[in-house]
Amino acid sequence: MPGEMTFRKDCEECGRSFLSPDKTAKICQRCAGKGHEKLRPETVTPKGTTGQIQKSLGKSPISGPADGPTSRVAQEIALNGSGHEATELKVQQAPQAKGKAGLKGAPPTPDRRREEVELTPAQIQEMIERYQTYVQHLERPPKGRRKTIAAEMGLPNRTVVLALRQWNQQQAQIENLTREERFSIEKAYFSNLERKISFSEIKAQISQETGVTPWEVSRYLDIIHDGVEKLRNVSHVSSEQETAVLNEYQKYLSASGPPPSPLHSLIAERTGVIPKQVYKVLLSYRLSRFREKWS
Repeated sequence: MPGEMTFRKDCEECGRSFLSPDKTAKICQRCAGKGHEKLRPETVTPKGTTGQIQKSLGKSPISGPADGPTSRVAQEIALNGSGHEATELKVQQAPQAKGKAGLKGAPPTPDRRREEVELTPAQIQEMIERYQTYVQHLERPPKGRRKTIAAEMGLPNRTVVLALRQWNQQQAQIENLTREERFSIEKAYFSNLERKISFSEIKAQISQETGVTPWEVSRYLDIIHDGVEKLRNVSHVSSEQETAVLNEYQKYLSASGPPPSPLHSLIAERTGVIPKQVYKVLLSYRLSRFREKWS
């Protein structure tokens, strides 16, 4: 239902981000439809250490969460909790093999997904730095960040997903940014776009102006430039509606603070389109400005 709170999660099977009203959801609808089991939490243990990944291992000059905003950020930035993203996941249980009548069922196949994979501290550090580089440069490989990292490092995708999630739990969460801070980052970003400085210099300037950490600036800008695949099937607006949406967005960026209502819903009400169409127009605008500047 429109307005329903949703959470952005990372699928433990394929590594893709997805929205769900269930905060405890572990897998996306696509994997649920394939009959994957709901997986138990696991710990990826570095070789030569015990317990969870140490915080110091994931520490680099800029550190932060793995992927995705949660409740408040997803509600305002992503898809405003509407459509199929707000449908509760119905996870199917993978059927066990059955024997013929009168015979015992065949023993279950060992679940390789639950085998513990040992990682060295160097592997964990490399994994985190690769992920951070993608975020800091707004890079999204065609196969996804985690799958690409896994393939390039010769590791199972699930190992990368679990390790990054475990590291993420030890970092400051992007959802802790206030609406005023998120607005200030976005406003400062576009005001600095006209300057002849690099993307990293712009982010450093934004951090200085807003008091938000460099990683949180990178992570938030990464979020507002994400969503192309999710919006692929959203219908295009007319040229007049697009102009109206962008005019409202310029009013938003020129204001002294964020509006009381979520941005996409507010612009949708004023222009006669739906929030997802607003999101699609704004995403296209943000990406085009980024590419014009640095492509």
